[in-house]
Amino acid sequence: MFGIEDCSEWRIGLVDVDSTIPNLALMKISSHFKKKGFKRDLIKLNYSGYEHHKREKVTIDGSKYDKIFISSIYPLNKELVSVKGCRKVYRGGTGYNIYRKIPLEIEKLSPDYKLYRGNKYSIGYLTRGCNNNCKYCFVPEKEGKLKEHSPLKEFYNPKLPKIMLLDNNFLACKNCIKLLKELKKTNKKVTFKQGLDFRLLTEEKAKILSELDYDGEYIFAFDRPKDKLIIKRNLKIWRKYAGDWKTKFYVLVGFDTTLKEDLERVSFLKRNKCLPYVMRHSNCYSSKNKPFYTDLAAWCNQPGLFKNLSFKEFLRRRHVTKERLMKTRNIIKSMLK
Repeated sequence: MFGIEDCSEWRIGLVDVDSTIPNLALMKISSHFKKKGFKRDLIKLNYSGYEHHKREKVTIDGSKYDKIFISSIYPLNKELVSVKGCRKVYRGGTGYNIYRKIPLEIEKLSPDYKLYRGNKYSIGYLTRGCNNNCKYCFVPEKEGKLKEHSPLKEFYNPKLPKIMLLDNNFLACKNCIKLLKELKKTNKKVTFKQGLDFRLLTEEKAKILSELDYDGEYIFAFDRPKDKLIIKRNLKIWRKYAGDWKTKFYVLVGFDTTLKEDLERVSFLKRNKCLPYVMRHSNCYSSKNKPFYTDLAAWCNQPGLFKNLSFKEFLRRRHVTKERLMKTRNIIKSMLK
């Protein structure tokens, strides 16, 4: 399993390879050993999940640890970490194995939020799983169909000022209104890290969402061009509650869409004063159209530039050399033919 049972050691190493937020599994494992009185050390490596970022292999000196738990989110990082001097090393997270889970008795523990210095969030899942079967997503395979997972009290810490939900398809839960009302009663700032399904928005859901003390922009998803009509329709509902530039959409590019479709989705969001966050599929980095994807992400993912400059103006300011500017311009010309 995951090496939790039969432990009598006194020092535990917890290795966070590439999480951009506090790693929930490691915090729960830390809680388990904290209850036993063991010392726990967090080793945070800060590796990136992007293929084009430079990364080097690291060897961890495990001689002072009785057990080491390594968690990685991205498969491309799984071969980069080795351990010497410790015989009991356990690896988990989607980067290693999407089916491996921590034991249920550990899963149900409240996270050890003190493991990450400066953390301000209570973090957890109210629901797990997803009923969609998107080709690019492993969540249904890993977690199964959508189901309620944990009550809020299981991971909520009233001493922390914010709450972060990691749910993958929260608005599809039949009890989502009830759960949103529970979140509202905490009077804490709330954010859904994974984004919400805008296609499932209703008047009632929009109203209660808007009543939360929301942390940052409301984030939804616009991954499929064919969803444009339903997103346009639901924007009419959402506009009653959210002002200009208060809404962000994750926009997946480079997977099964054309360059024209990618640019059209982004342009649609700009016209409706919504922010895109371009998420480049790994295909983008080996594509002949890589310059376009790089420039599109650079423009969209900087809200100040996106709101105030057209893509054409952005390109002109971004590229010093005419040669590099023409690479993206030529790609755009070819897509519009």
